[in-house]
Amino acid sequence: MSTLKVGTIQDHANGNNALLINNLGIVTTPARPAFRVFLSADQSIPNNSATTIQFNDKSSSGMFDTQGNYSTGLYRYTPQVAGYYSLSAGMLMEHNSPMYGTIRKNGIVEFQNRAHGESGAGLYPTAQVNGVIHMNGSSDYVECQVYHNAGSSQNVRGGDKSATYFCGYLIG
Repeated sequence: MSTLKVGTIQDHANGNNALLINNLGIVTTPARPAFRVFLSADQSIPNNSATTIQFNDKSSSGMFDTQGNYSTGLYRYTPQVAGYYSLSAGMLMEHNSPMYGTIRKNGIVEFQNRAHGESGAGLYPTAQVNGVIHMNGSSDYVECQVYHNAGSSQNVRGGDKSATYFCGYLIG
């Protein structure tokens, strides 16, 4: 039996670290595509209309886009590495009526969750949406939408990184 001892594995052409192994045996992949974005200010959502959340901040503290594949102009993530991605989103509606949060791939709902608050209690609904999806690494994109039917426009809370956010990473 042979033993191979390695601390760093680099790509063959550019010397970039592709895999790191620390003294405890923990393996990390620094080049793995990942992102975390949030909505910097409240966004008004029209009544009875599925609306794309304008996640527009990927550079504040705690936010990141390791490969530069999240567009703050189109509000979507278009990874350039094919594989399975774990995605998660939270969308807080500042109204007590029921709402739906979705993660869409190429404009089609892939994951959806319904949430509702408690009337009079100030406990607003937050749709938590999660899933694993395959992306082709070139043209597939994902985005988040929210829908409500409260009777008038309502706000999705912005400026709160823990309430309204979108994130994901390549599993493999």
